[in-house]
Amino acid sequence: MESDRETVERQLGRPPRAFRRVVVRCPFAHPAVTEQSAYDENGEPFPTTFWLTCPHLVAAVSRLEAAGGVERWTRAASEDRALRLSLERAHSDQRGVCTRTSPSPWHAPATGWVTGSWPSSSRCGRTFAALHNGYDPAPVTMVLDVVRREWEEGYRRLEAASRDPVAAERLHTQLDVVTDELRKRIGQTFTLDDLATAYERADSWARDVVSEHAATPGWMHTLAMVEDAAFYLYQRGAVDYTP
Repeated sequence: MESDRETVERQLGRPPRAFRRVVVRCPFAHPAVTEQSAYDENGEPFPTTFWLTCPHLVAAVSRLEAAGGVERWTRAASEDRALRLSLERAHSDQRGVCTRTSPSPWHAPATGWVTGSWPSSSRCGRTFAALHNGYDPAPVTMVLDVVRREWEEGYRRLEAASRDPVAAERLHTQLDVVTDELRKRIGQTFTLDDLATAYERADSWARDVVSEHAATPGWMHTLAMVEDAAFYLYQRGAVDYTP
């Protein structure tokens, strides 16, 4: 069985530095957020306490960053008293974690967050997401929400692309094929967690069924969008579905 360190290395594409432990797992039980020691294996200071490793979360937060989410959060935290107090409390918690993770009494604890210090603003969305997940009592729900937002984004992109009648016919043919296969795999009675688990492995089987039954021109470029849209629509049948 693959160890947590090996899984994180595969997620990152490189060996993790100062790896201490996994603090949050995704609905598929894979590492989502890791906690690092204050110093790496060579005794060098390592300011990153929490690291976001879940590919789905990284992609989703990157989209938020690109859309100006960091600036919006920084502005909101400065204007909203509750958010400001929450941020200050997080700073305090972070300092406590850094103290606990310092491996040597001769070393002063590092004071960074995920990508460096964060004294007054959220410079990186992944910083907030990783810290939030590190303390969130229900992190699985947060990860599931992020996956569901990916599905919704895919559906919106499909809707926009379908304004072209020729593209619409091709896309909906692919959508029908993926949905039919999803129905065979998950059945009529399922939960959102069941659907999220199926989503983890969907790339391979969706590619197979579309290439066999709906290989229209350019299908490989639209497959991810179609796949997300199929899951977005199918989730409405989940026994625990909420909009």
